[in-house]
Amino acid sequence: MVAIEEDIGLINQVKAGDNNAFGKLVEKYKQRIYFVAYRMTNNHADADDLSQEAFIKAYEQINNFKAKSSFSTWLYRIVVNLTINHLNKIGRKQIFTLDDNIHIEDNSASPEKIEQQRWLHEQITRAISSLPLKQKVVVELALLQRLPHREIAGILGCPEKTVSWRLFQARKTLKGKLNSFV
Repeated sequence: MVAIEEDIGLINQVKAGDNNAFGKLVEKYKQRIYFVAYRMTNNHADADDLSQEAFIKAYEQINNFKAKSSFSTWLYRIVVNLTINHLNKIGRKQIFTLDDNIHIEDNSASPEKIEQQRWLHEQITRAISSLPLKQKVVVELALLQRLPHREIAGILGCPEKTVSWRLFQARKTLKGKLNSFV
């Protein structure tokens, strides 16, 4: 709740003409927004452009922000819509990606175990990439960004039950594709 109040305070400062306040919002959310775009495009340059475009659009439209949802929900909605539009515009198959780095907590892991985990990481990435775009977006927001279904519904502009259904369908599909790896 404190974060939401802090965001609203910063937004009010931006509306009053304080550009430094918007810089604080960018600093707070830039990594999360970038990774949403990156996981949807699997392209660092596109993710940079799209996240920057999302912040520009947010800045230009800040007076339209009515605080009916959190600022982060509003910002996620902007980047998701921009990314979907970008992918549809260029006609590229949407490729989903997990983080490039795999962190193995066991420092004594053998090279074979590390390679096996990298291979599994690749299989999971491919399985998620094969999902329909609407399911991929929900997987990104629910499972990787760990947003609640209510917030995802606000981002996507759909009912919460639709989010739950898309996630259920995605999990069912992923379970079928990855069942042989467990």
